[in-house]
Amino acid sequence: MQEMQLVEDLYALEEPWRTRFLELIAKLATGQRWDTQTPSRNMTEAWLLENKQLRNQIAQMLKTWT
Repeated sequence: MQEMQLVEDLYALEEPWRTRFLELIAKLATGQRWDTQTPSRNMTEAWLLENKQLRNQIAQMLKTWT
């Protein structure tokens, strides 16, 4: 499943990049309303599963970054 690999790739990033990507995903998924701690792996995975546009955007950003 493509989403699972994306989550694996995100969590394989070194800090501070992992946290930065996860916080970006949280802000994009919640319409900039996320201001708490880094989202959990389950939350990140759920957002990417339910939002194809977000998933594609993050996948492209990650591909460009790495």
